[in-house]
Amino acid sequence: MGLSWKVNSHYTALGDSISVGIGSSKEWGSFVQRYTVLLEHTLFKTYHLSNYAKNGFTTLDVLSSIEEPKIRKALMNSEIITITAGGNDLIRAGKKYLLKKEEVEFHHTLKECQRNMSAILRNIIEMKEKGKKNYIIRLTNIYNPYHKWDLAYKWVNLFNAYIQTFQKYPNVRVADIYSLFVRREKELLSWDSIHPNNLGHKMIAQAVYDTGFGPLSPHFD
Repeated sequence: MGLSWKVNSHYTALGDSISVGIGSSKEWGSFVQRYTVLLEHTLFKTYHLSNYAKNGFTTLDVLSSIEEPKIRKALMNSEIITITAGGNDLIRAGKKYLLKKEEVEFHHTLKECQRNMSAILRNIIEMKEKGKKNYIIRLTNIYNPYHKWDLAYKWVNLFNAYIQTFQKYPNVRVADIYSLFVRREKELLSWDSIHPNNLGHKMIAQAVYDTGFGPLSPHFD
């Protein structure tokens, strides 16, 4: 007797251009689409995907977006939530640094990212705990598209170290995409040298998948 799939489970994606799928082709799809396929074939459910990511979004933009009623509703209904954010914050800080040559721009940006990411997670977890439904939140750390710039490595690593601390929450895990992209930038980035290409998106999807499914399917963790 074959396995029957449950229907109408929900997955909400938040974040920046990586979640949008910039750099991927329509044929192969973004990491979010690829991750959805992996979810369905592992958990034997069909997922309704709500993708509210936007190109250029910073951590502050993501924080502001979750106040929108339609997004809050999607988050409340979702078993699975993924978030990609922080890369645009650091890119903007880098541009300011090039004008002033002052690392204070990175200090300010890192503190702002910390505040915003903490607030994003607190708000979502509070929403989800009220609903009392099993759920997981999956974050990604960030890779370094400016791999020839030593200062970029320093601040990307500081941001990633902070992101890692969110795994103190039982339903939150961080996919380490930074390590996947180190010294493989030419292979995994698209023509603009900023966004992942098809292979890059595939590897991000697999990295998020490899974080497991927590209370949704305990034997996978």
